[in-house]
Amino acid sequence: MSNTEINLKSLIGDNTREEFLKLLKSRTPFISHGNTESLKDLMSLPFLYSVESLAACWRDTVDVFNPKIADEISKTSIPPEDALHEYNNGSCILFNDVNRIIPEFDIWNQQIRREIGFSELTYVRNLVYATPAGKGNAPHFDQNFNFVIQLEGTKKWWLAKNNTINNPMTRHVIGQPADHELESYTAKQFPESFPTDCTEYILEPGSILFVPRGVWHMTEAVTDAVSFNFTFTPPTWIDIATTALREKLSHSEKWRESAIIDDKGPHNSEFNKLLNALSADAEHWKSVDFLEITEHQ
Repeated sequence: MSNTEINLKSLIGDNTREEFLKLLKSRTPFISHGNTESLKDLMSLPFLYSVESLAACWRDTVDVFNPKIADEISKTSIPPEDALHEYNNGSCILFNDVNRIIPEFDIWNQQIRREIGFSELTYVRNLVYATPAGKGNAPHFDQNFNFVIQLEGTKKWWLAKNNTINNPMTRHVIGQPADHELESYTAKQFPESFPTDCTEYILEPGSILFVPRGVWHMTEAVTDAVSFNFTFTPPTWIDIATTALREKLSHSEKWRESAIIDDKGPHNSEFNKLLNALSADAEHWKSVDFLEITEHQ
């Protein structure tokens, strides 16, 4: 591996960081072509030359998608040699958490995370999708942000604005039941088919597509296609607040007591006292009180 690192600039093309952050916050996708030179440290890795070379060095199971659903909600995890057989027979396969292979991936992941400004609590991982010609992923949205780098072949993507929910905390596949929490804070009905007002993107080797959190998307490979993802799942403000709050409350002997709930109410009364004290204390909290806990672990 050369000394050239993969950083945020490698992924955002001609955009400045400020321009990229505007796209991120407005949930606006973008595509950049011809990035082979800026991505050479990634694209020249021997085990990414082909699906076969990656399967040969893989020491874990590989996810194989059910052709009828073509999504990770319906998958099996099998040995790499068996997954390669399924791929050759027309199934999409996924190599998950590829950053476990070499330390450089995690170095790049954390560098990009810091440059974007995501919290230290962000879950960052790398994925490799291998998609046979004519196959693709079911229409869905994710709760994370993805930079998709096309390594091999040609693949079509369709992206559409999500008019049902902003800032979802879990993913959802069209035609499948929504999870209970997602459904609880979604006022509108999810569409039963992919939105017609979508935009088509065509990825070829060296193309980078930024897929924001919550944007509807689906794919289809024109030829056998392999792509590499930088996937960022940053915490929400809910996660920041609850993580820091737990740390704060853990210093209190009273808050650490086992919760006993009954119909007579004395224990509930004790809980009310704790909540009232917490409410009074919260008036004096500042963001720095929380971020000092979550960002300096």
